Amino acid sequence: MINLFYNELIKALYKRRTYISFILITLLIPAIVYAIDYGAVSLETKIYGQMQDSFIFIGSIINGYLSAYLIIAILITHMPFLSTIIPSEIISGEYSKGTFRIYLTRAILRRDVFISKVLVVFLYTTLMMFYFFSFSLFISYLILGDGELIVFHKGILLLSEDDIIWRFFLGFTFSNFVMITVSSLCLFFSSFSKNSVTPIISTISIVFIGSAISFIPIDIFELIDPYLFTGYIDIFLLAFYDPIPIDIFIDCFMVCFIWITIFITAAYFNFTNRDILE
Repeated sequence: MINLFYNELIKALYKRRTYISFILITLLIPAIVYAIDYGAVSLETKIYGQMQDSFIFIGSIINGYLSAYLIIAILITHMPFLSTIIPSEIISGEYSKGTFRIYLTRAILRRDVFISKVLVVFLYTTLMMFYFFSFSLFISYLILGDGELIVFHKGILLLSEDDIIWRFFLGFTFSNFVMITVSSLCLFFSSFSKNSVTPIISTISIVFIGSAISFIPIDIFELIDPYLFTGYIDIFLLAFYDPIPIDIFIDCFMVCFIWITIFITAAYFNFTNRDILE
């Protein structure tokens, strides 16, 4: 089992598509941070709004924490696409290349092969999300420094420096769980496909439909939304509420866990029963 996992990990590391998400994050985030630094005055004006007429503000609220918060809040809705890069072809790619005909006929269990692929997908997604969060914080802090964080929740909420980092970690933990659900969905489609494009298109289409259900204020959609993992893609924002809505985080965990179980179980049965010679 360890050898199979190592083998899948090596194959993933040798594929150039593995590094696409990391390269995009590395190039995009510094550009956004510099843009925030350049437009600090106008950004402050938009945040303060009409309060400038009633209060006198000393210092600047533009700092690394606010920059990282804005970057993650904006880009988190686009991370499902990056989460499909590896799972989209980890199974379908081997079907199309015919490599399954070589090593699935040997004395190894398909179950072990499948589990090793799932572990690689989960590891890739977690590393990508961790790099996204940590790099956003690091570059923002490096360029803009530290300070208190201002967010919007029932008005303007001011968070002290010692009350920020753990909230980013909380947001990362549950956002990563949602992205693992997306990866599991893509892996499910990959187990049925012979090319790596179809799983990506299918996954993003479902995420798009689920996101639309979350934003359209129709009664039936509002009843369905809590049971869809797509309704928790922006759960990162809730980590900065006061008090933190624990019940929503618990719902997120339960919903994502159920969907991950469904996707992985369905993919497993299809993978173990599929004819590799077809």
